[in-house]
Amino acid sequence: RSRPLDDLSVLTMVFFSCDGCGDVLKKNQVDGHANRCRRCDSVSCADCQVSFYGDDYRKHTSCMTEVERYEKKGPQPKKKKLSPQEIWMEVVQSSVEVAPAHLKHNLQVIADLDNVPRKPKQFQNFAANSLNLRGNQVSIVSEMWDFLKGKQEERRAADESQKAQQQQQKSASDAPKPSTTQNSNKSDNDDSDSESSSTPAQKDEKSAKDVKENATTKTDVKAVYKAMKLVLKKSEGKTLPVKRLRQQ
Repeated sequence: RSRPLDDLSVLTMVFFSCDGCGDVLKKNQVDGHANRCRRCDSVSCADCQVSFYGDDYRKHTSCMTEVERYEKKGPQPKKKKLSPQEIWMEVVQSSVEVAPAHLKHNLQVIADLDNVPRKPKQFQNFAANSLNLRGNQVSIVSEMWDFLKGKQEERRAADESQKAQQQQQKSASDAPKPSTTQNSNKSDNDDSDSESSSTPAQKDEKSAKDVKENATTKTDVKAVYKAMKLVLKKSEGKTLPVKRLRQQ
C-alpha cells in the first residue's frame, strides 16, 4: 500500500539506473556493474533523473522528495532537518576526496555503504568486516576513525559558527533604531549639561570674551562711520555715489 505524497520525506538512500541496460543499482553496486556492462557509460539517479559520468555519482548523496518531483507547482514542503546519522554519512562521504592516499580507497568503500556506525567500537567492527581486514591490517581502521572524527569536529564547529553569525544578524536587524528627535534631544541635553558643569571661573571668562567681541564690533562700526564722514566732507557737494564711496 502506497503512502500519500505529503507523508514522504527526503530519500536518504539514492538508487541509480544504468543508462546502457536500465538495471537499477544501489550506490555500492555501480562500480561492479560498470565493469561488467559494456554499454554503461553513465548512470542516472532514479529520483531526479540526472545523469552522472565517471565517478561523479559518488557526490550525489541526497535527492528531491516525491512531493517536489510530482507537485512542483504545489506548496513546497519545508526542508527537513538532518538527523545525526545523516550528518555523519555526509561527513563520511565528503571526507573521501580529502583523505590521505593510504586511506582513500578504504574510505570510498565505507562511504558507499549504508548506515555506517557513529560509535567507535561498532565502527571498527563494521569497517573490519566490510573491508575484510584481519590481523595487523585492523590498525588502519583506527586511523580511519580518527580521520573521520576530526572531519566531524570541523563540520560541527563550522555549523556552530554559521548559527552564531545568523543569530547575530537577526539580533542586529531586530534592534530598534534611535530616532532623529532622540538624537536632537540628546545633543541639547549634552550642551546644557556642559554649561551646567562649567565652573564659576569658566563662566566669568566666557562672559568677558563675549563682552570683548561685542565691543570690538561696535568699535569697527564707529571707525567706518567716521571714515565715511571724512570722505564725504572732502568731496564736491559733500555727496558721492555708493559705489565710489565703498572704493574710498
